[in-house]
Amino acid sequence: DRRDEVIAYVTEKYGKDRVAQIVTFGTMAARAAVRDAGRALGVPLPEVDKVAKMIPSGPTGLSIGQALEQIPDLKLSYAGNPQIRKLLDTAKDIEGLARNAGTHAAGVVISAGPLIDYAPLVKFGDGGINTQFDMVWVEKIGLLKMDFLGLRNLTVMNSAVGEIRRTVDPEFDLAKIPDDDARTFDMLGRGETMGVFQLESDGMKRVCVELKPSRFEDIIALVALYRPGPMDWIPQYISNKHGRTKPTYLHPKLEPILRETYGVAAYQEQVMQMARDIAGFTMGEADELRKVMGKKQKEKIPIYRERFITGAMAFSDISRDLADRIFLFIEPFAGYGFNKSHAAAYGWIAYQTAFLKANHPLQYLSALMTSVKDRTDKLAEYIDEAKKVGIHVLPPDINESLVDFAVVGDRIRFGLAAVKGAGEAAVRAIIEMRTNEGRFKDIFDLARRVDVKSVNRRVFEALIKCGALDELTGNRAQNLGALDTAMELAARTARDAELGQASLFGDVSVHAESMAPSLPNIAAPGAREKLAWEKETLGIFVSGHPLSDVQGYLVRQGATLVKDLRAGEDDSPVTVAGMVTSVRRTLTKTGQQILIAQLEDTSGSCDVVVFSKIYPSVQHLFGTDRILIVKGRLRLRERRGATPGEEPPVELSVGVNEVSIFEPPARAFEPQLVRGWHVEVLSRDQIDRLAALVDEWPGEAPIVMHARGRTQQLARTIAPDPRLRTELERIFGRGNIREGAPEPV
Repeated sequence: DRRDEVIAYVTEKYGKDRVAQIVTFGTMAARAAVRDAGRALGVPLPEVDKVAKMIPSGPTGLSIGQALEQIPDLKLSYAGNPQIRKLLDTAKDIEGLARNAGTHAAGVVISAGPLIDYAPLVKFGDGGINTQFDMVWVEKIGLLKMDFLGLRNLTVMNSAVGEIRRTVDPEFDLAKIPDDDARTFDMLGRGETMGVFQLESDGMKRVCVELKPSRFEDIIALVALYRPGPMDWIPQYISNKHGRTKPTYLHPKLEPILRETYGVAAYQEQVMQMARDIAGFTMGEADELRKVMGKKQKEKIPIYRERFITGAMAFSDISRDLADRIFLFIEPFAGYGFNKSHAAAYGWIAYQTAFLKANHPLQYLSALMTSVKDRTDKLAEYIDEAKKVGIHVLPPDINESLVDFAVVGDRIRFGLAAVKGAGEAAVRAIIEMRTNEGRFKDIFDLARRVDVKSVNRRVFEALIKCGALDELTGNRAQNLGALDTAMELAARTARDAELGQASLFGDVSVHAESMAPSLPNIAAPGAREKLAWEKETLGIFVSGHPLSDVQGYLVRQGATLVKDLRAGEDDSPVTVAGMVTSVRRTLTKTGQQILIAQLEDTSGSCDVVVFSKIYPSVQHLFGTDRILIVKGRLRLRERRGATPGEEPPVELSVGVNEVSIFEPPARAFEPQLVRGWHVEVLSRDQIDRLAALVDEWPGEAPIVMHARGRTQQLARTIAPDPRLRTELERIFGRGNIREGAPEPV
């Protein structure tokens, strides 16, 4: 998030007239061409929309010409309707033309002299200067193009360091951490790499467990080797490292070059060094050899092979046969070798993130969650990771939460900015008021004190639904019921302040306090409704999950958890079960109808795809919030556009063969009843909150309180329902409750 500062730096260093960003042109795709042509020709919008939707878009999209050949319905419309024919013919003429201009995501040009001497320039609305030549032509005319890429992990580390300084050590400096931290390498050796840069894929976890990295150089080698091609040498690297096999070297000069990677040539620099030390190449010549081998320029390889053999015979005094064997040894590595300086830079970020997670898991996981607050799938993964290492993630709280996720004691508190509909400006206004004037007492106190211009009704509703006001007076339903009154109070308070009522009638807050309204008498919402509100406002379930009662039963019936699917093999048979959260019906590029639904269980969500063959017989089963059991085949596909050196991200889905609605037997929803609860009480406030919970969940289970060495059983009892555990954990903390009957004194 500090990329702009880097651009400002080079602009200052080299001159404003010599630095510019690069234009990028958005072209007219097929659907956009149809819609623009339809607007110009006056074709009714529903007709245009119908035609546009027949043309598949996205990475596998078709041009208009291809769509007319492959999609029968479109071909019929074109042949039978003159208006549609004219629409599509016109759209074909403008398809592919530049439609708009913008700024390239990463490219920056730095020139030797004023840029106006080399390229036409353009200024966009944001005031930035861009070349009018795109990135291809910028290079063709000989300008230097730099890529300044923003890396989310740097922001995460910066946030984590800020939290460490706030909560643990004000002097903490990430630049001064040791590069041999035992706790870090132990964690990597256990494969606990979720959230660690470059190392968090399932494949990399397995390699870390096998390798047991023990030094920084192992991480550099992993970054370089974990790619198609070099991956084949990872078992040899691991075997040599642990002494199961011994590295062998064709010539003594190779040992000092390859010793650090246990006889495996992992880096381009090693290839160049071997050419220099064995065959006497200059480093420039060695780089040319690397390029020829790396780019597989077959016509040039025999020339360089002969030069290498001749040079090795003269420079190292070895036989032609040995020189040839050394060249054959080098050749495959040169084809796949990775730039060591790049691998070292990536490896250092990987080590830093691992160090933070191993030594400061609260602060690091908090920063990770903040970085993905708008990506609910990753947020759910990181919250699950926190649970695994014994860290409890608390829901949003109007009196505790900061803007982003933050450390509170030994827990992580949801940030208010993660609440959908709240908005960062509104959140900052709320926190500023709380900081200046103290904690909020109830919804009316909140309404009186915040600026209604920045904290509007939508913000109030989102905060109530997500549970941020749960610790104030009243339940979520009561606060929603009081929303109209609260907003009227907020508006009146703002009006009074503007008109100077405080000076006429005394202090506004005192005047308002005396007229404080009361909450309506509304029953607390049920667990399912609360969960639905949390999903709506946070994107995830916080206080529980609709499937939590039956997930264990589904797994026992053969369903694989979504989070475990990535460890499976492509095209293997799988069974998944979960709740349908979205359904989309679309056409393939050949015009066949398919359905794509998102299925969610307690561990995550995945797409399930119903193809045309079974679409007619099962599509009616896919309804939102319905629990389905799906049998099919796992589909793992690499997503395009991975950063060089990174493992390509994998898109996961299940191709459907069979679908059935989950109809649980009665016992699936009948969890074993608890005999009672023991709770460790730390404050009077906890007793008051427990009393409110007893009102909401009356029953026969006894409650025993333990406080300061004393034990007392409450006169009142609560429902013997294990689902209460989540609520009790919220009140007393995970480590301060346990199930069990009262113990005899």
